[in-house]
Amino acid sequence: MKKIVTYCSYLFTMIVLLGACSPDKYMLGDIDVTSSELVEGVSYKIEHDENNPNVVYLTSLMDSKYTALWEHPQGRSQQKRVTLKIPFPGEYTVMFGVETRGGVVYGKPVTFKVDDMYAEFISDEIWTMLAGGAGEEKTWYLDLDQNGLSRAFKGPVYFYGTGDWWGNVNDKGKPLNSDSWLWDPQWKDNTWLMPAGDYGEMTFNLKGGANVIVNHNMLGKKQKGTFSIDTENKTLKMVDASPLHGQPQDGIVVDWGDVRIMSLNKNTMQLGVLRDPVLSNDGAAMLTFNFISKDYRDSGEASE
Repeated sequence: MKKIVTYCSYLFTMIVLLGACSPDKYMLGDIDVTSSELVEGVSYKIEHDENNPNVVYLTSLMDSKYTALWEHPQGRSQQKRVTLKIPFPGEYTVMFGVETRGGVVYGKPVTFKVDDMYAEFISDEIWTMLAGGAGEEKTWYLDLDQNGLSRAFKGPVYFYGTGDWWGNVNDKGKPLNSDSWLWDPQWKDNTWLMPAGDYGEMTFNLKGGANVIVNHNMLGKKQKGTFSIDTENKTLKMVDASPLHGQPQDGIVVDWGDVRIMSLNKNTMQLGVLRDPVLSNDGAAMLTFNFISKDYRDSGEASE
């Protein structure tokens, strides 16, 4: 009898252990929201401000247990309510999603229109430093030429932590998270980063819209797209175009259109994009490309 009891106890323990080791997918639960339910006017709404139609509000109508996920003309957000300040007329796209017990679900893209220009939204000096100001344009070069010369930085690319942004790089503010660090390699000692060469040019303009043309000489392609700036968070959204970069970085970035402006002045600029740890077989980091303006390059002020 004692052996039977011992055996039953052992069998019960094994069942419990096997149950505890069952796959995680059974722990997640089923997706309780479908894509077809994420409809404008039902699960979220898009509204123009009554006094200024260039201000657009995106509001989640979902229960607070769901985290809102927005993909909008100025980047990505997870707030329940998002305010967009759009300076130029045009048709813009929003995609709304939520996090559920079973994963992330997105609805179909929805468009809205802005009819008129509102110049005040591009009056911040960051628009002028990037693109030259209303009705103007400005051209930028990667800070590495065919002779291996970097004029303003140690090299064409630096590496920051995922928590680093304008606030702590320039203004002695706090990082976005605890992952804050910097590796600023000297290109001559790390030529594996990207080869010397003529990488082309990147021109931003504010002529009837916010436009960008990128001539990727080293990648053999030319892109024409649009851009927008979140002046508060110092982010840059590029659509149908990507910052100048090297072949080694071409396939290891999460989203080339989702850019942090790490630093910017009249002569120099640093644009950071998130390195994908899976595609790169390396840790997540802000790959930060270093640029110099055409005027700075042509002025003769630059020195090795």
